[in-house]
Amino acid sequence: MKKSPIALRRRVAVTATLALLAGGVAPLAFAQAYPSKPIKIIAPFPPGGFTDVVTRRVATKLSSELGQPVVVENRPGAGTNIGNDAVAQSAPDGYTLLMGTSSLAINRTLYSKLSYDAEKDLLPLGTFATTGYTLLANNSLPANDVAQLIALAKSKPDTLSFGSSGNGAVNHLAGALFTTMAGVKLQHVPYKGSQAAITDLIGGQIQLFWASNLEAMPMLKAGRVKALGVTTKNPVPVLPGVPPIGQTVKGYEAVYWMGLYAPAKTPPAIAERLGAALQAAAASAEMREALAASGAESAYEPPADARALLARDTQAWGKVVRDTGAKVD
Repeated sequence: MKKSPIALRRRVAVTATLALLAGGVAPLAFAQAYPSKPIKIIAPFPPGGFTDVVTRRVATKLSSELGQPVVVENRPGAGTNIGNDAVAQSAPDGYTLLMGTSSLAINRTLYSKLSYDAEKDLLPLGTFATTGYTLLANNSLPANDVAQLIALAKSKPDTLSFGSSGNGAVNHLAGALFTTMAGVKLQHVPYKGSQAAITDLIGGQIQLFWASNLEAMPMLKAGRVKALGVTTKNPVPVLPGVPPIGQTVKGYEAVYWMGLYAPAKTPPAIAERLGAALQAAAASAEMREALAASGAESAYEPPADARALLARDTQAWGKVVRDTGAKVD
């Protein structure tokens, strides 16, 4: 039995509607409904350090921007690779994000085998902060500036030690880069996080530690350690009187950045929503002031620039890893 023209038109209309839902309207509706539940940011570091503190501040601002709770889950270990891999392998739905750092660039060369590719498996939503490190010394060390440290280290090679928050951490490579460029030999002592290293620095078990500026400030204020220099090109306003190491060791610089990442196949509409929220959070006066007070700088870069930064730093830190012989398996 032949269908009437009206029935045929209805069938065509239904077919067209289903095609639209499959091809574009459904994803759009899904994106418009996002987020409809709490979002998790994985911080691949232990609680209490600079990255953890800043991540929690960002989470608070993102929650305000997105209208949903944003919680932080610490997954430290393996030089951030445990947390990085967890996000790379998670569902690309915008509900599991990564607080990525310069370690993403370092690990590509530092580790002979990785279960993820940062440039292929993670989607940058934007970077938002940079900071440097402060070279701290135990108060009993007979050196009060970088020049005196170099002279002391050359007179007693392999007798001075510096701690780091772990093999391959940025402060490990900052120290390794210093030894290469200054022509000195220092012993590296890796710790599981910065707090343990700081405890031993104060106690005299190690003599040197490249601490985040945030970690350095309270210890310097209390007189528990002394500062020899900062790793940035310019002085840090909250650390008055502490000169850049590069003034003595020409060309020396070590900068640490932070950015938000999602799994690679996250829908563009969701990625754009998250990126816009991150940009708004980074631009807020509260966030800028909090970063400055921590010895850091608000430095938002959009996704394309964040991608370029990761690629550029992968090459730059890769050279440092090869030149210093650093390796973790």
